[in-house]
Amino acid sequence: MKILVICQHYWPENFRVTEICEALVQRGHSVTALVGLPNYPTGIIPKEYRFFRNRHQFRNGVEIKRCFEIGRRPGKVGLAINYVSYMLSACIKALLHKRDYDAIYAFSTSPVLMSLPAALLRCFTSKKLLIYVLDIWPACLAAMNVSEGSFLYAFMKRVSKWIYARADVLTYSSKRFQGYLQKVHQISVPDEWYMPQFADDVFAQPLPCKQSSKEKQLVFAGNIGKVQAVEVLIEAAALLRDEPVHWHIVGDGSNYEGCRQLAEKLDLQKQITFYGRKPLEEMPSYYAMADAMLVSMRNDISVNDTLPGKVQSYMAAGKPVLGSIAGETAYVIQNAACGLCAPPDDPATFAQVVRQFLAHPSPEQMGKNGREYYQEHFTKKHHMDQLEALLMTLSGGK
Repeated sequence: MKILVICQHYWPENFRVTEICEALVQRGHSVTALVGLPNYPTGIIPKEYRFFRNRHQFRNGVEIKRCFEIGRRPGKVGLAINYVSYMLSACIKALLHKRDYDAIYAFSTSPVLMSLPAALLRCFTSKKLLIYVLDIWPACLAAMNVSEGSFLYAFMKRVSKWIYARADVLTYSSKRFQGYLQKVHQISVPDEWYMPQFADDVFAQPLPCKQSSKEKQLVFAGNIGKVQAVEVLIEAAALLRDEPVHWHIVGDGSNYEGCRQLAEKLDLQKQITFYGRKPLEEMPSYYAMADAMLVSMRNDISVNDTLPGKVQSYMAAGKPVLGSIAGETAYVIQNAACGLCAPPDDPATFAQVVRQFLAHPSPEQMGKNGREYYQEHFTKKHHMDQLEALLMTLSGGK
């Protein structure tokens, strides 16, 4: 089977679409990925990709074709330019691409515009399209403080519905997306199209040995933007400054400097360590130091409906999960009995959750529970088996 994959992000950016493409190749399929230029999350395009260099690459069996893209810049206008530049370039490349593939696969994170080239291509070809929805639109605009009554929200609602409706199969990473698609877009998706994310391979392997410490080590790993609400964790750390706890913040993003400044303002230099962004292959060492992993998100419908991929990584690594979060993630953590959650945007209640964890008689059991739940529901093999079967059906079994 020959598969055309369309996504704005790809290696060396850390998105699971890279693993998915390489896994499809390992299963004997031919994969061409139509992607953008690496610049997430810093907005800086590496020198080796400037001036039309490395626009056509091969890596681990995947053919990579890179589209023109203007790097991300702070603010809504800067981000919009980044999104639209890829969208327009990818539309042109997709329409001009030789149509020798059997199916189209769109890996759809935010914004939904990154899947517009795939939807447009579906209008001009008999090849069928599978869109994998990881962020639901236009609900995500609410997390960016865009009012539902605004022109932009109404416009993106129409665009989102048009893109989703072009898919022959619309898989979704959170069960809550099913109801949203029906209610907002009048698009019905069956239960069997639910396809949760899996953890990166590095977290499914045994972690390095943890060094003993008098303090409990709490680790947040991932993007640090406004939506992630990492400042809630920092404010909770201020409330717990006299407790035997050390906080580790591993990652980068638009709110990284703001979080550092908040920690300095609250005089938490001894309680919190910031590491910045680290390569994926180094992350197991940071997971290994953790007594528990942290996840936080703003209280917003688009966020509550999402199950962040880091949660699967935490569970695969066998670590307890402490959350300042609601919705799908809180449901999974409770159902798996793998951690404790507080409502989002509430540092005081999250501080109480940390105290509960410190007093818990068997926190290691939470980690074991999470690992078992991951093995039952979220493995890479299960995800790839399901995806491969759906793509085979769309391609006519080729």
